[in-house]
Amino acid sequence: MRKRVESIRIPAWFFVLVTLVYYELMLRLMVGSPFDLRRSLCVLLFTGGFTLFSAWLSSLPKKKKHGRTIAWILVIVWGVVYLTMYFVRDAFRSFMSPKTILAGAGGIATGFLGTTVKLVISEFWRILVFAIPSALYILLRRTVRRRPPLLYIRRYLIIGCGCFLTLALLFVFLVSPDQKKFWKEYNFDTAVHSFGLRTAFCLEIFRGSSLESTGFEQVNISLPTEKTEKPVETTADPTAPPVPTETTEPTEPTEPPKEFNKLDIDFEALKAQTDSDKIKDVHDYVASLQPSKTNEYTGLFKGKNLILITAEAFSLEVIDEELTPALYRLANKGIKFTDYYQPDWNGSTSTGEFSNIVGLIPVNGVRSVTDTVGKNMYMTMGNSLMRLGYFSRAFHNHTYNFYDRDKTHENLGYEKYIGYGNGLEDGIKYVWPESDKQMIDYTVPMYIDQQPFSIYYMTVSGHCSYSRNDNTMSYWNYEVVKDLPYSERVKCYLAANMELEYAMEDLLQQLEEAGIADDTVIVMGADHYPYGLEKSATWKNDEDYLSELYGFKVKDCFDQDHNALIIWSGCIEDKNIVVDTPTYSLDILPTLSNLFGLDYDSRLLVGRDVFSDTIPLVLWPNHSWITTLGKYNAKTGDFTPKDGAIIPEGYEDFIAALVRNKFSFSDAVLKYDYYNILFPK
Repeated sequence: MRKRVESIRIPAWFFVLVTLVYYELMLRLMVGSPFDLRRSLCVLLFTGGFTLFSAWLSSLPKKKKHGRTIAWILVIVWGVVYLTMYFVRDAFRSFMSPKTILAGAGGIATGFLGTTVKLVISEFWRILVFAIPSALYILLRRTVRRRPPLLYIRRYLIIGCGCFLTLALLFVFLVSPDQKKFWKEYNFDTAVHSFGLRTAFCLEIFRGSSLESTGFEQVNISLPTEKTEKPVETTADPTAPPVPTETTEPTEPTEPPKEFNKLDIDFEALKAQTDSDKIKDVHDYVASLQPSKTNEYTGLFKGKNLILITAEAFSLEVIDEELTPALYRLANKGIKFTDYYQPDWNGSTSTGEFSNIVGLIPVNGVRSVTDTVGKNMYMTMGNSLMRLGYFSRAFHNHTYNFYDRDKTHENLGYEKYIGYGNGLEDGIKYVWPESDKQMIDYTVPMYIDQQPFSIYYMTVSGHCSYSRNDNTMSYWNYEVVKDLPYSERVKCYLAANMELEYAMEDLLQQLEEAGIADDTVIVMGADHYPYGLEKSATWKNDEDYLSELYGFKVKDCFDQDHNALIIWSGCIEDKNIVVDTPTYSLDILPTLSNLFGLDYDSRLLVGRDVFSDTIPLVLWPNHSWITTLGKYNAKTGDFTPKDGAIIPEGYEDFIAALVRNKFSFSDAVLKYDYYNILFPK
């Protein structure tokens, strides 16, 4: 008689092994990651290594039920992580690091809870897809007849883990096109695409934005017609177009300008005062930089009022001579920027706001703003003008403590910060999103007679979603845009931004009625591109409405983030000032510091005064960049020269090193409270 073989449970380690590999595959399929053989092999090797390690963990307990418990914990936790990453990627078009997600979780839970719940319900099928391995494990748990001793399994799993990870590392450094992304040019989003989600988590732990991991690099290159012993970062770009000129002469400063925008800082003395080699490295780096030269625009706005605005989801396409005449006037009668970018800093509104105000790279995502609390933010326009005795206020027409602005903005240079809930509720109707026009009408009387003044606004009317049901501003202003040749979604986006247009109309009117339009400077830039128009379940878009708005297929970050910057004053409306070099949000602070004739040090900011002879350089969080000679796409690894440009040997490596140094410096400023070392409170 044949002996009966009793069936046993599928091993916990096998359940973990299959499920975690399945998660990685599903994530890549759901986000539509483009296929690249070398990147796919790299992801496969890393995924195999980390999955084998997780399987080994579940095989350690002697009691099978304990192993199953560990297996279920791993499967459930990683399932939640993978689904969270998918939903974040769907909403913001990039994978955000865990610390960025956690830092913004409070705001999402309070401000967008309804959207989150609706998303989970509408996309519940994706949760079911991720649950398939678990369901099969429960249903088929007794189909395995025999298995080798557990001791051998453990040994095979850990040896396999070591082999896979070793091969993965060798592949990265010998074969993969993404070697720099693994360490020197690490970015969480690109790491997920290039190495897999769990590898990105490990890199985030061990690498992150840490200055200790990269330090500062010495870079040298000789550009055509240039002879210098200093890095090119410190000199003029001989291949760049001429510095912008006016059709009429600018107003002469009352005092002759200095030769350079620099302060008298004794870096050698500062080095002698610290035992930290890391801080000494920062001193050496800053001291090695050539400061930007003063120029004919230095002090053009000296003593004038400043209104600085970060406009929610603003875009160049909003500006139209007939539809938005006030915005058109501001953009075309002030300083005209033809090649401006607001990079997507992988953190939504707060990171864009940080770049506009602070002038540094938000290397810590959403946490970058909150990291300023208690730090000396000496270089901001707000603090610089407060030191000159300016009256200052900051306003936001949404919940006052969203993104902890009630803790950050006064430290960024505004004597009082007022939002909805701590002062604006009497002047703004509580709808979603709130009205920019109502905010302007209610707040301008608070400061218009307090000259000179320094004012900051964070708007909200342009926030997604864009429909008459979900966006009150789209509903209020729809009649104005209903006949435009766009889809319903794009019309609603433009309708929402009409509230910003009406706000600017009222602002200009009040400045002119007070007779101070010529003595006031309005500066406005976006926080990010209108990601609420992209194809996304989060925003209920079944098509790519962003490309429809732009008028062409958006292919990369250069297309996506091309935007508008406004720097206007009534005193320059009869001048034709054009900036046609690549410019971005980190250039706002140094440019304004120069225009207002501030006593500042250009070496202490990442961007450049756009009127100086410093090399135009725009960078992105994934280490993509653009200059007057060409652009580098870190996602593809391709450098595209500008038509007719002569590219010096080693130019790509040189610019890449400059970019890495700027990341390290931005990290150091907040990590070491560097401005306080230079300018103690």
